[in-house]
Amino acid sequence: MNRIEPSELLLSQSVPASVLSSLDVAVLKHRGDMAFELVGETPEWLPRIWPAVKHTGRLYPAKDFLYLEHFIDDALEHWNHAESKWLSSGPWTEVDADGTDWVLEAVALTVNKTQLLLIKFPTTDHSTVRGLLQEGRNQGLEYSRLLKEVNKREVLLHCIVHDLSTPLASIKGSLTLLDEDNHVAPDGTELLQIGLNQVGKMQELIREILSTFARDVEPLLPHVVPASEAPSLLTCVSEVANVMKPVADIERVSMLVETDDVDSTETRVVADSPRLERVIFNLVENAIRHSPEQSEIRLKVEDRGGSVWTGIADQGPGVEADVMPRLFQKFGRGNQHSGKQGLGLYFCRITVEGWGGNIGYEPQKEGGSLFWFELPKPSVAMA
Repeated sequence: MNRIEPSELLLSQSVPASVLSSLDVAVLKHRGDMAFELVGETPEWLPRIWPAVKHTGRLYPAKDFLYLEHFIDDALEHWNHAESKWLSSGPWTEVDADGTDWVLEAVALTVNKTQLLLIKFPTTDHSTVRGLLQEGRNQGLEYSRLLKEVNKREVLLHCIVHDLSTPLASIKGSLTLLDEDNHVAPDGTELLQIGLNQVGKMQELIREILSTFARDVEPLLPHVVPASEAPSLLTCVSEVANVMKPVADIERVSMLVETDDVDSTETRVVADSPRLERVIFNLVENAIRHSPEQSEIRLKVEDRGGSVWTGIADQGPGVEADVMPRLFQKFGRGNQHSGKQGLGLYFCRITVEGWGGNIGYEPQKEGGSLFWFELPKPSVAMA
């Protein structure tokens, strides 16, 4: 016996959506702006693969189902041209919370000028479905492989561009101090202003590049140097503090490095110097950017036996409560982001964790923020 095709029934314009629900078909009505609403009864199986149907009236299949992202675009064109026939997505597979594969098909059609999207089980024989499933899995594996390669290149690009801001901030700070303290002869003032303007343009270009490439990225694993070449965390903190001092002076913020008489040889950690300095720079730069005038930033280094702990404390407004859970996530910036794209803290986390360390944030009782990270010593990491 031939199976009833729901698309044919709807095109006859004589069958209500309630009848289609009895055929295990989900009927969605397009409301505009890629939003849909469920029409009629909800098929029993639908919440298993699409939990959003239980919690909201407006549904976004293109967002919730990766496979439908491009199909919805085709469906919009199909609807806009008032095609009389339906448009099929072809079979695709979703996996529910229990790990069960569901083979589905989406169909776009227009009935009485109403744009409808059906999600149903495909009218395809079992052997064909199995072949499509295997092909889909193969393509999924290839997609994952290519995605990892692209992600590595993207995060490397972000890191390179992000690193350009370090010397630029120092150059701008030094030039600004020269300009404010009148250390330049009158005939050199014009050249000084040209330098400041060019630095400003470069900083704006960096912001534009980071904004253009602001998308999800996967971590690029950090390098680890041999134990004999392990960098001193205390030395790196001191060097970054010296580089950032002109920037802090411009903002009228003081910086203090507290070491508790720790020797630099006792603060060697599993890391490599360039990336370790980049982590410290990101945290110090954030502290300066959020510190009010006449406030103080304290950088502290502690030897904790098998590890070395570093904290950067400021007297700024602190982190918004709703931002804290995603503070170290990809582009997890808050409302007061001052043009930054949220890559810095994410880079700090994936780098520190890649070295076997930990990183975190604590609000201070007296106000302000404390960002800290802790890295193992080479002897402990190799034990």
